[in-house]
Amino acid sequence: MYIVIIVPGGSQVEALLLSASPERLRASVRGRADTAEFQRIEGQWISERGERVELGALLAEDSADVARVLTNARPLVLSAG
Repeated sequence: MYIVIIVPGGSQVEALLLSASPERLRASVRGRADTAEFQRIEGQWISERGERVELGALLAEDSADVARVLTNARPLVLSAG
């Protein structure tokens, strides 16, 4: 499955989901040699660096044209709150 991770500042990072559970997921992030791990803490996904991230999309490779979906994705607007 493909995943789009939205990092602080609103940038989107593409990754390949390797494993997932309700409280943890591991992904291979494009351009990184090591895998990334995220933990769900108090309802928020947290990176290994302690940054809050959001999951923008989870797509099965064979169920959607991933390139078309990512090309037409609308940017998420984040505001300080």
